[in-house]
Parts: sequence; structure tokens; C-alpha cells
Amino acid sequence: MKFLNNTPWWLISAGLHAVFLMGAALVYVERLMAIDLPPIVILPRDPVLPPVIPDPENIRDVFTHKGIPSDDTVKSTNDDPVIWFPGAKKSDHNETADNADDHGFDGQSEKFLSSTPGDAGGPRSRQLSRVPGVYENIGVGSGGGGSGKWTNRRKGRENLVKDVNGRITDNAVTAALRWLARHQSADGSWSASGFCKTCTGTGDDAFDTGVTSLSLLAFLGAGYSQLSKDEIDGIRVADVVRKSIQWLLSRQDPEGCVGERGQKYMYNHAIAALALSEAYGMSAATILKEPAQKAIDFLVASQNPGKGWRYSMKCQDNDTSVTGWAVMALKSAEISGLQFPTSAFDGALAWLSEATEKEGYYQTGYNARGTGRVFVPGRNEQFAHHPSMSAVAVMSRIFIQKKRDPSMAAVNLLAADLPAWQPGQVDFYYWYYASLALFQYDGPKGAFWAKWNEPMKNAIVPNQKTKSHGCENGSWDPAADRWGFEGGRVYAAAINCLTLEVYYRYANVFGGSAK
Repeated sequence: MKFLNNTPWWLISAGLHAVFLMGAALVYVERLMAIDLPPIVILPRDPVLPPVIPDPENIRDVFTHKGIPSDDTVKSTNDDPVIWFPGAKKSDHNETADNADDHGFDGQSEKFLSSTPGDAGGPRSRQLSRVPGVYENIGVGSGGGGSGKWTNRRKGRENLVKDVNGRITDNAVTAALRWLARHQSADGSWSASGFCKTCTGTGDDAFDTGVTSLSLLAFLGAGYSQLSKDEIDGIRVADVVRKSIQWLLSRQDPEGCVGERGQKYMYNHAIAALALSEAYGMSAATILKEPAQKAIDFLVASQNPGKGWRYSMKCQDNDTSVTGWAVMALKSAEISGLQFPTSAFDGALAWLSEATEKEGYYQTGYNARGTGRVFVPGRNEQFAHHPSMSAVAVMSRIFIQKKRDPSMAAVNLLAADLPAWQPGQVDFYYWYYASLALFQYDGPKGAFWAKWNEPMKNAIVPNQKTKSHGCENGSWDPAADRWGFEGGRVYAAAINCLTLEVYYRYANVFGGSAK
């Protein structure tokens, strides 16, 4: 007290002001780290719209493939050994490996992914007592498409190698998984920038959680789990999957958020929540249920009340891109038996309605209705605009509503903007979401899917790196892609692999055709 009494008033005042300014600066920096937005530029929407594609029922004979899939004529540039069964005969039904014509494995099969024993029969995994487990595929409906009645991704993939998908396309999936397996870090993650000392195409380390989750999803999408017996280039696939799951779990905080809360952290978390939900749903491993549920709980808690999501928790700002990943995670949680309020889907639909035009092609905007081209100055302004958000909206509505509505006329926009590997046109993100949306809309035999399918395969498969490219064999060049600078070569390999898995990764909601 004596010291303060002898201190000039101006010095005490200066000290108090300095403390106040330092506190304010810390608060500002904390907010900046939490929700700092990138320098995204949004240009006005292009008023030129493509012609409407006629109703599929009126042109089915024009687009429906007959006989051997046409991608058999595509000359694959990947020189890995071709997986093919020349003696296979096309059947009018699909039988399991044990000749039980029930479209799935018996409950006692050792090939089941479930880690819990039991004696439940039928085409589901084993759990304790006679309670059936969960589907090996994480489909959303019954009927046709790549999964449906086939009940699992592995058998669906094997059958589609001989039918819709084609052996060359599936070879590209295997090659991509080989590349990913070789470039997994020792701790189980995939690094966007430090994945290899030889391969080019680094990304941003801030997205390590996201690209690790996408890579895990690529293995899950092909039917591999932590219990698989397969090997890739001498690497046990089960180890690849198990280590990546363990890495994600080690990055989950007490609130359930997976990954660091830096810029755009909801992108990372939403994709991680999707991966954990699928990993739990495929394996019914009890050790994964609580972490997967916590990830979904945090996702729901982060939603803007009555709306969608953006970069951080309840930031009062919405965008269709992050909302799309959140919808996919919730859809997977729904199929896997995890819990969340229906209001989460209601909010997502409310945001999509707000961001979607009410007439014409029902085009959906990025962070508002009517937005056009989006780019980051100095990084990707040279790339063309594609209706990516419309693809996200169509897919989200199908997964949530499980019925068609007039706003799905946006499929015309997708079918009029087909994939092409040309400078300034490559957009892996758009190709991924449009493939999901159109396959769900009327795949595998509908007009819209048939119009999209061949250009998609012919853009992705021939541009995959081969043995002549050394360590890059099985990957794709991220420099050619609109958003490759963010996720790098790992992102490119994972998301293109997921796009090529569209035939068997999810069951078709509408039973495989547009009525």
C-alpha cells in the first residue's frame, strides 16, 4: 500500500490501461483463431442456364446401357494387374459365397465385420444373443443400386466389377487404396503436406484431420474394416483402418470435437464424425459407439439454431458445403443406430430452402441464395464455376427426405455440366457430390446417371498416375484440381477413390430407378 501511495497517478493509470489492452488483444486473437474466414471471393451467378433434360421415361432407350458395360472399351492408363473373372456368367440374382440365396452372409460367417460374437442369422452382422447387427454397407434404402439387397459393400463391389462398375474402374479404386496405404503416417494419420519425401502436391496441414477421415472412408467404402484379412502391397488393411481410427480417437476432445479448433475446423470435424459413424456402423464394435456418438453430439451442438453449419460452432453463419458434410454424417449416424434430434435434419432443410432459388432450375447458393463463382484469390480464380452446391443440396434432400420434390430439378444443372479433365475444368469436389446425387437420383439405369457416368469415369480413371510415375502410382495430381491446394495429393487420392466407389458404397434410396 505504501508503494501505491507513493506511485504517481499517471503511472497507475497507464498500467491499468496496458492490462486492459492486453486482455482485449487476447480475446481478439482467440476469436480470430476460432472463426477466421479465408479471403473467399463470391462473384455474381452466371445467368446462362443449360437446357432441361427430357423426362427419363421418354428417353430411356437412348441412355440405358445394354450388354457389356461401355467402360470396358476405356483404355486404362493404370498398369496394375487387372482383377477380372473371365468365366463369370451374368445371373438373374446374387448369391453369397456360401451359396445361401438370401442376398447376404449367414450370421455365423467368419467373414462378418462385427467383433462381438452371437448366433443371429440372416444378412446382418453378429451381436450378442439373437439380435442382428448392422449392415456391412451403410446404405439408406432398400432395393437396387450398388448395394441394397446385396447387403454389403464387399459383395456389392465384387458383383459390380462384373456389371455396372467394370473391372477397369475398380482397378483404379484398388490402385488408389494402394497409394493411400503406402503413404499413411506411422501414427495412423495422413498428412496433407508431410505424406511423402518423393511425391509432389502438398496441401495444408490444417486439414490433416479431414484428409485422414476421407482416407479412412475410402477403405470403409471398399468394404474394408479393422477386422479385414486382406493385404495391400504387404500391408495389412486391418492395420491401416485400425490405426487411422485410433488416431482420430486420440484427437477427440472431451466435448466430442475431433481435431484442433483452428480455421474451418467444422469441415474436419464433420468428415471425422462421418468416418467414425461408418466405422462403428460397419463393425458394431462397442468400443467405437461412445466416441462416434460424442462426435455426432458435438456436430448437433455446433449447428446454428434452425439453420445449417459453417466453419465454427454456432457461428451464426451458414454455408451449403459444410452443411452437406454434416448431413452425410447424420445420415450415417441414423443408419448406424446413433442418436440425434430430428431438428438437426429440419434445420439443414431450412437452410437449403433459404439458399435455393424457388423456380427454374432450383439452383442452390454457397452462403446465400443466388451466389455464383467462389474462389480464393491467388490460388484458384482460374478455375470455372460448377453447380457444386446444387449437387450437395440434391444429395442432402434425398438422404433426409427419402422422396423427390420439385427442387431436385437441379439435376438438370449437373447433367449439363459433365466432368472433363481440361485446364480450369477439373473439380474433384464437384465430381464427388454430383456422382452421389445423380446415382441416388436415378442410378444405375436412369437417364441422368447414364449421361454422367461415362464422362465421370473417363475423366478420373485415365488421369490416375501409373507405375511409370514411380511413387505417385495410384494417385492424382492435385495441381490440376480446383481445391487441390488445400488438401493436396492425399485429398485427391481419397476423394476420387470415393467417387469411383459410388456404385456400391451407398444403397439407392429409390430402388435404383427414377419413376
